[in-house]
Amino acid sequence: MVSSFMGLYVQREAMILAQKALDVTGNNISNINTPGYTRQRVDICSVANKYGTLGTNTALALAGRGAEAIGVAQIRDRLIDKRVRIYSGDLCNVGVKLETLSDVEDIFDSIEADELNASFASAVSQLKSALQGFSADNADRSELANVAMNSATSLVKCVVNYNAKLNDVSEQTFGDTKETVKRINLIFEEMGNLNKQIKDSYVSMGYMTPTLMNYEVMNNYGPLELKDTMNSLLDELSQYGNIEFKEEIDGTFTVDFAGQRVVEEKYYAQMAITQEKPEPTQLEFEITKTLLDKDDWRDLHIENKTGGLPELLIRSGAAGETFNITGMDGTGAYWLNKGSLRGYLDVYNGRGIYAHETVYSDDAIKDAKEMVDSANAILAKMADGTADESDVLQLRNLIGADVTGTAAPYTVTLGGVELLNGATVSEIKTKDDENGNPVFYVDGADGETEITLLGDAGAKLVDISNQDKGIEYYRDMLNAFVRTVTEQFNAVFEYTDENGDTQSYGKIFECGDDFRTMAQNFRVAENWEKNPDFIANPTGDNKFEELDNTYINKMLGVIAVEHKYGDGVVEDPLSYNIEKYVSHICDDLGSEISKDKSLYEATDVMLTGEEKARSEVMDVSMDEEGINMMNYQKWYNAIARMITTMDEALEKLINGTGLVGLR
Repeated sequence: MVSSFMGLYVQREAMILAQKALDVTGNNISNINTPGYTRQRVDICSVANKYGTLGTNTALALAGRGAEAIGVAQIRDRLIDKRVRIYSGDLCNVGVKLETLSDVEDIFDSIEADELNASFASAVSQLKSALQGFSADNADRSELANVAMNSATSLVKCVVNYNAKLNDVSEQTFGDTKETVKRINLIFEEMGNLNKQIKDSYVSMGYMTPTLMNYEVMNNYGPLELKDTMNSLLDELSQYGNIEFKEEIDGTFTVDFAGQRVVEEKYYAQMAITQEKPEPTQLEFEITKTLLDKDDWRDLHIENKTGGLPELLIRSGAAGETFNITGMDGTGAYWLNKGSLRGYLDVYNGRGIYAHETVYSDDAIKDAKEMVDSANAILAKMADGTADESDVLQLRNLIGADVTGTAAPYTVTLGGVELLNGATVSEIKTKDDENGNPVFYVDGADGETEITLLGDAGAKLVDISNQDKGIEYYRDMLNAFVRTVTEQFNAVFEYTDENGDTQSYGKIFECGDDFRTMAQNFRVAENWEKNPDFIANPTGDNKFEELDNTYINKMLGVIAVEHKYGDGVVEDPLSYNIEKYVSHICDDLGSEISKDKSLYEATDVMLTGEEKARSEVMDVSMDEEGINMMNYQKWYNAIARMITTMDEALEKLINGTGLVGLR
């Protein structure tokens, strides 16, 4: 016979369950406007009856003991979360580029400049008009000569001003990058601290199952609000770069950023910009390899890198090891391929067609050379037989060398080049190429043999040249303009002497020899500035002050004909006349902005769609919670009525049964 009070026990548990469901509904409604909150639900299951429970078993198969709550779970879709974070990173990436290039566009084609007749195109046009006026009218020749020279000065000021404003955009970009890195470091630290809280909460709440080596938690339940905070941090972190994460069996989150582990249990990494103020095209990011918690960090001031600024301080463990995430992995894909940090790299380092040379930062070169010095010291120890196994392992790690033999005599090769054979050692030497980049080589019977470093030294030499069209690309477009204009106008006043050598009456413009600074150093030549009549009388032979427009017309011809615009190295430089080249800069910039704007809008549409889908899954719906509230209330009332009915039945059973005939 079934226990007389079983029904009351079942309904008591059901009433508690209905009350909990109402509590969770109330919690959802109270958090309907809380950012990052994920709606919750009570997971309910039926309870099977077992032999020996409640004193006796029922005679009916599958008869149960009501329902119970397994736990309170969140309503999330991991696949939708992943898509939201991917599109968020893409949107922030292109958003940084669009915003920065829009600032560059304002420099080259601002409304204010046009109103003042001081825009790039108008400055070229004014010089052309002044030369035409000087050529056509010999009245007040000196006055017209001054007009021409002043127009050239205006063009120079315009170019120099544009270059200075590009510096401002570059400085602003670097400042935004610093703030982003500072925020990323705070996120890493918050995640490490959260992991500790989450793990402790699982233990205190009892949502865990012991395993052979550790324990496993019930990931669907536990500290849901802490998980909401972690997911909000993951959402934000995905805006800065590409992330991967895994929820471990102990409830903690393991997070990778740009392919590198940055959070594991309570331990976390830190990121830094490798220089306090890197030269344009040399912005790099490093992440510490050693993961430590907030109690174990020690501040590591890296000389000539951080300048002691807190937001730039690489914080590392005793080893001080860092990994550069600026370059590419072994497959040719960027470690950092999404988010605003990728955008900052592209707009700060990007040189477009002018990124045709390898670019290493000074710090990367210094680190690689130090590692080569260490490798040479180990090779010397191996040659004299004093090296041990740790030395051999370190040599492999430093330069990726192949070592034959477990004891002396050793044979060491790197890329087919023999560095050590028994006691014969070839020291790795270094010299700089024409771009200031290191070349590593060994001397042999056949002369110098260049080698490619592998291992840690090779990893340090990250090529950060970038072919995106960023700030420096448009600066180089200015430099190319200045280079061509200076060469072509100055060539007008050159002649060949009786020995066949090229001579010059004087220069019109000067810009220096360094292509990267030509726009910065652009100026009217001193001889023209002091003598505006020079362009009409460069030889000084015109004694009667009669107009000679020969050279002026040649200058007009320089403006009219096509020229090549490049740095002297680009294989296929642009070819336009001067006026069309100026228009091309603006058109090219407009085309890039239009492309980025279209990509931004398309990505925004996809992100909005995924966010809407996620909102439908995880956000609190007042209508749905209202329906749940009424259902749980009816459930609660029905249970109460059931208890009343059972109480009446038991009252009859206890107090009314067996009394027939006694009255």
